[in-house]
Amino acid sequence: MTAGDRPVTRVLTWLYVGLGVALLAWVVAEVDFKAALASILGMGWQGLAAAFAIYFAAFYIDSLSWHLAILRLPLTLRWSYIVWRIRMVGEAFNTVLPAGGFGGEPIKAVLLKRHHAVSYREGIASIILARTVNLIGLVIFMLIGLILLAGHEAGGRYASFALGGFLFLTFGIGVLFAVQKFRATSRTGSRLGRTRLGARINAALGHIHDVEDRLHHFYAERPWRFVPAVLLALANWVVGAAETYAILYFLGHPVTPGEALIIESVNQMVRAATFFVPANLGTQDSALIVLAGAVTGSPEAGVALAAVKRIREIAFVVWGFVLGSIYSLRGLLKSAERGNADGDDGGNGLPSG
Repeated sequence: MTAGDRPVTRVLTWLYVGLGVALLAWVVAEVDFKAALASILGMGWQGLAAAFAIYFAAFYIDSLSWHLAILRLPLTLRWSYIVWRIRMVGEAFNTVLPAGGFGGEPIKAVLLKRHHAVSYREGIASIILARTVNLIGLVIFMLIGLILLAGHEAGGRYASFALGGFLFLTFGIGVLFAVQKFRATSRTGSRLGRTRLGARINAALGHIHDVEDRLHHFYAERPWRFVPAVLLALANWVVGAAETYAILYFLGHPVTPGEALIIESVNQMVRAATFFVPANLGTQDSALIVLAGAVTGSPEAGVALAAVKRIREIAFVVWGFVLGSIYSLRGLLKSAERGNADGDDGGNGLPSG
């Protein structure tokens, strides 16, 4: 991004946030906030603890899916904890940075490189793989939710919207997977390489070709990692529906497991479609309010559900920043130790390192 692009990006960011907030204001115009607040306070610590525990499980499952994509790392409990910790830091930045949910991905690659000797190319490839696998799991999850929605009494109002969103996202995810699986970038670069301009393009795409080779290797030659990664990604979304089920139960507006899956699947569809809105402000909340209100018959239940999910999200963002601060402190300590070692070597007339 050039310096001239930054003002435009800033304006667009605020525009997206404004549209999301305006949508939310329109949705909650006639909601009884006192009733919603009473529901939240009535949850008690048990309800909040249940919501946090279930989300933690979903987050850890998603981290395991990413772990499978990092071929260099052994599949042990210790390394699964390390991957989870790095993902906590990265997702905290993904949430707060206005970069379409991708602002924390470079941070993950840097932490893997600096602290765990995973090359940038392998780290970037694993992040792309994790994103793609996560989206494949989401397509399956949305399909299940769409089928359930079609048979629900609320389906008449929202089925067409959900079907359109599902087809749009499925097409985009399918194209993304095909580009990686069949090395579309490398093939295009090879054809253009026969021209003078193409040779320069090919040289510039050298790093991309290497990453693309790693992606193809994972899909074609590591099915025992790829298939479990997809299943774990799907499990992550299903556990997310369990969180919605638990929150509504403790709010005093119980739904069936199928209804919780409908709410969560359409909510995730909206989140994916409005990824450009920072933290999905307004869009996620509006979707939850409308869907939970339609299923439970109480818009206040939707407001309370959206608020509890935001509280949980803020808590995990803070947790991620705390873990990131620990990584930063470790980096400073290592730099200080290296500096002291270099100073000692210099004082003894010995070569550094």
